[in-house]
Amino acid sequence: MLDMIRRLKDGKEASRLRRERRNDKLGRLRRNNDPYLLPNTTPEEMERIIKDSEKKKEKDNNYFVWGTLIIMGVLIGCAVFLWALLIDNG
Repeated sequence: MLDMIRRLKDGKEASRLRRERRNDKLGRLRRNNDPYLLPNTTPEEMERIIKDSEKKKEKDNNYFVWGTLIIMGVLIGCAVFLWALLIDNG
């Protein structure tokens, strides 16, 4: 019985702390009037970031194309192999 009372007390305390943290966070957001802070980057850094992300997208696209070609090649090879087996046995 005492254990249940202690758990209820701990739960109420945790709820109170969560509520206080949430209210503090909302208060800071309202005071700032800007929910999302902008990154402190220069235009040159932004250009570099954009170029790097474009390079990464191109690289990912190349991996996808090569992977697809390899899988298709393996499937075609298996189909030709099975076809050759069926022709020999037929």
